[in-house]
Amino acid sequence: MTMIVFLHILVLIILFYRTSFLKIKGVPGWYLPCLLLLKVAGGFFIANYYMSTYQGGDMQGYMADTVAFYNLFLENPMLFFKMMLGMENESTQLFINNLTIWPDNGYGFLFNDARTVVRFHALLSIFSGTNEWVHLLWSNVLSIMGMNALLQFIFSSRGKKPIIPHAAFLVFFLPNVFIWSSTILKEPLLLFAMGMTLRYFQLWNNNRRPIYLVGLLLFTGCFVLIKSFWLLVFLPGFFIWMFKRDMNKPLQTMSITYFVTLVLVLVGGIFFPVLDVPALLFGQQLNMWRFAVFMHAGSLVHTVSFAPTITSFLLHIPDAFSFALFQPWPCQLAKWYHFPLFLENLIFPLIFFLALYFAWRKREMPSAEVVLAAIAGIIILVVCGFTTPVIGSLIRFRMPGLLLLILAFYSWHYFSSKSNISKKEGN
Repeated sequence: MTMIVFLHILVLIILFYRTSFLKIKGVPGWYLPCLLLLKVAGGFFIANYYMSTYQGGDMQGYMADTVAFYNLFLENPMLFFKMMLGMENESTQLFINNLTIWPDNGYGFLFNDARTVVRFHALLSIFSGTNEWVHLLWSNVLSIMGMNALLQFIFSSRGKKPIIPHAAFLVFFLPNVFIWSSTILKEPLLLFAMGMTLRYFQLWNNNRRPIYLVGLLLFTGCFVLIKSFWLLVFLPGFFIWMFKRDMNKPLQTMSITYFVTLVLVLVGGIFFPVLDVPALLFGQQLNMWRFAVFMHAGSLVHTVSFAPTITSFLLHIPDAFSFALFQPWPCQLAKWYHFPLFLENLIFPLIFFLALYFAWRKREMPSAEVVLAAIAGIIILVVCGFTTPVIGSLIRFRMPGLLLLILAFYSWHYFSSKSNISKKEGN
């Protein structure tokens, strides 16, 4: 088993030196390897904590199903690949009944993204022999690749060569990001799919080269498999950006686009239940309430109380956003590890006001990348606020939205403040 880990580390070293996915121009080469080492170490301690406190939770479920799939591969490779391709039938039912996290539990195929995580680790197990260190290592590699791509998407708005300040790498160590993206969970794959999709859309939209289109289609497919409903959040921005590649006023253009999209969806929901957003969010909130009560969730709270109507939905959007952004409140700090998560809630308001201050002084308008990331982040937080009645789950689910908001406004603040400095030095 030690030899397997060594071989995977050797492959990774080659990738660090031979590919651009694990490099950032202008950033020292030791940055990402050190981040990977810290995240793997953190993931190990987090997994041990969850094992001792929650008997492993989802992490243990993913690895248990991975071991089952690995044994299936050794015994019946044909059946293994049928499962990988989603070809489930009566011959696979007996095997499915013995799995831990694979069943959809009534949520339906589109919402059971756990299967994508299991498939990834099941395929990896062919080369890892189910060694958990290897699975932890590659989970963090994907996480860093996604974060790398996200940083380049956000900070490359001022030219082809991204100018990424060293302080931007602190987002890797935001409590929420570090905890959920450093372990064997769906978040590493989500960050990978989201970051790579955004970066390759940006590259393709700016250059329209076939290689970028192939990458965009590939990573969009990954996004569909891991979190299809979060991908929907970006689509209006993608479409308007494709038709107006050089937006003079991205804040105005993107805002109008999303407003029109919201109106069309709400009107369409009157006639088509699949578009009835208020009812869908209300139903998801009820589902999560039932699941949380059944699982005896220790941090169950009263979430935003809204009715499944358009008026109630619109009136409670500010409540849902603030509910998702500021949990846990000071009065909810029951355990020591809640305190860093509470401090994380204060980071976005601080960066938000700093960005507005410097941008107002310089009259610096946000780029299309910043506007798209900020709007998508707000929507993700609003959806989480409407649907999630458990603080622990809310903190986890909001992670990509809060990450997008923090990076977007930090980028805006950074370039605005630098413009001010340059102007003063020129005088």
